[in-house]
Amino acid sequence: MATLEKIRSKGGILVGIFVGLALLAFIMMDFMSSGASIFTGSQMEVANINGTSVNIQDFQNKVSEMEEFNKINTGGSAMSEDEAYRLREQVWNQLISQTLLEEQYEQIGIAVSSDELMDMVTGRNIHPAISQHPLFANQQTGVFDRQAVVSFLQNKSQDPTAYFYWMVMEEQLLNEKLFNKYSTLLKKGLYVPKAWKDSEIAARSKSVDFDYITVRFTSVADSLVSVSETEINAYYKKNRDDFKQNASRNIEYITFDIVPTEADRLAAQDWINELIPNFSSAETDPIQYVNLNSDVPYNGRNQRAAELSSQLESFVTSAQVGEVYGPYLENEAYKASRLVAINNIPDSVRARHILVREATSEATNSLADSLLDLAHRGADFADLARRYSLDQGSAINGGDLGWFPEGVMVQPFNDAVFYGKTGDIVKAESQFGVHIIHIQQQGVLSPKYQLATLVREINYSSETYQNVFSKATRFAADNNNVELFNKAVEENNITKRYGRAIGENDNSVSGLSSSRELVRWAYEAKVGDLSPVYEFDDRFVIANLVSVSEEGVRALSEVRPQIERTLIADKKAELLTAQLAEISASGADFPTIASKMNTSVQSAENINFASFQVPGAGVEPALVAAAVYTPAGQISKAVRGNNGVYLVKVNNVEANEVMADNIEVELEQNASMKIDYEMLQSLRDNAKIVDGRSKFY
Repeated sequence: MATLEKIRSKGGILVGIFVGLALLAFIMMDFMSSGASIFTGSQMEVANINGTSVNIQDFQNKVSEMEEFNKINTGGSAMSEDEAYRLREQVWNQLISQTLLEEQYEQIGIAVSSDELMDMVTGRNIHPAISQHPLFANQQTGVFDRQAVVSFLQNKSQDPTAYFYWMVMEEQLLNEKLFNKYSTLLKKGLYVPKAWKDSEIAARSKSVDFDYITVRFTSVADSLVSVSETEINAYYKKNRDDFKQNASRNIEYITFDIVPTEADRLAAQDWINELIPNFSSAETDPIQYVNLNSDVPYNGRNQRAAELSSQLESFVTSAQVGEVYGPYLENEAYKASRLVAINNIPDSVRARHILVREATSEATNSLADSLLDLAHRGADFADLARRYSLDQGSAINGGDLGWFPEGVMVQPFNDAVFYGKTGDIVKAESQFGVHIIHIQQQGVLSPKYQLATLVREINYSSETYQNVFSKATRFAADNNNVELFNKAVEENNITKRYGRAIGENDNSVSGLSSSRELVRWAYEAKVGDLSPVYEFDDRFVIANLVSVSEEGVRALSEVRPQIERTLIADKKAELLTAQLAEISASGADFPTIASKMNTSVQSAENINFASFQVPGAGVEPALVAAAVYTPAGQISKAVRGNNGVYLVKVNNVEANEVMADNIEVELEQNASMKIDYEMLQSLRDNAKIVDGRSKFY
């Protein structure tokens, strides 16, 4: 089987193998190794990362390569605009990480030798991406075959697809190895302190039932606390990093939706009415007629009466084959349906199969015919499936697929088993290859109805389109400044929509898919400007640029309300904590404390350290911690939460079995992943990155 066909027949397995940090490593390594011809630093620069320049043409070439890789792997078609945007974002983010990591590798002197690489491919330490890849599995056993890898490497230069695929795989392995070496160096001193482990074990070894009191911040009037200018300034100065922002834009926009008119609806109905006489004629082939005239082609489905709409259910159960029902309105379309056939079909089928696919159709059919002949002559079907079937999931069970209803399998397979007879061994061809199918059992027969349906979707006409366009352009011309715009919006009771925090490289504005053109306008316009009339998603759009935020630290004036709220909450927490401490010190019981604080006692059961939230309180980690660490029968100190201050009384503690060794491993793994993440984030935060994508996309 040709490499391309092999890959496609596996239904995207390779994508799953390579999802992760190094998914796009092939692309990025090619960037890094291509030399000065790529990094020319010019007006065509799409990125500059710590002085490393990336040319737009080369960046786009790599995006295109990745797009082609995805298409080859899945057999898919061209990407949508949104999919292409997401792919560019992937390539962009990986480019930054890989460039910064390459700097570190060079400084430290980290490299991967050819011997190390081959060890991961054919040596003693085979990487899972190789050992689990179906390309390198024995066709009879499904087990990894080292010789299959060797053979692939020897012949890859003769097949462009194979060569391309190997470059992807090799660079992924290389970059993963480099990253692991670098990460290992950073983690040489990593260990889990005994106190940390013991604390974690103690916390997880019990579940608690407890009562708690919530005193919300809102119970304290804002007038009882005050925040000074000095405090606000000090907080802002201390927490400036929290107020960093990327460049963004805020817009308001209105839409003129292009929707079908009553005239458009009548036109669709008239179209159906005109076709019904010919559609009803006994001389008309209904399937061909639908395929030639309908907005939706014939699907050939067999449906039970109960699966149809109520109006069609009533029709099929009383109609004769050849009768037509319609016109009727359904899902914004006018339709007419002709009963083509009534078939008694089993409700489910049990079958087994052998899937074969060779390099050519001739070779495929030759093998399939041989297997079919062997099966007809009494050969063990299960043994043939295990030896020859490419469907490894069923081959291990002798090709058995179990019971399945109609419509689950691809159409040729479906028709073969549901229209055949129990015991038949037949051949069917699908996009996956040729199937040798043994119909083992069939369920209860019941009538199913086959309908040919003419569909005329209710779409707007060119006249409707032009009318809405004229309305939008007139509005824009008559209201060509922000004052007139806002006045006209109010007078005409037009709903304003909002696009907030729009990034320079965003592909769309909230509520408007694939509206990159509007994003670009927002970064070219000045506050108060009105946009031209744009068309997105069957609607015309006019926008007003409301505000501009440049990259940097937000001004104190912008964040003052946020800081004030935080500081007020802090002071309320101090006040409430002191009040609770005073009442608790007096010896009051829990209900009395609640009464004095004008609140009530709530209860929670079976709460442990891993609990995400507390019933009645929501997500409150501080409350969970207080409950877990407070001894049974005691009242905790007051603890501040997200929404108020809490007091806890633990009523019961239940022991949980924990595995100390597992916890230690878990803590080490979590710490390791956190280091990897924070390392990459730190490199990025401290890098000088110039993003020039908005010039080109």
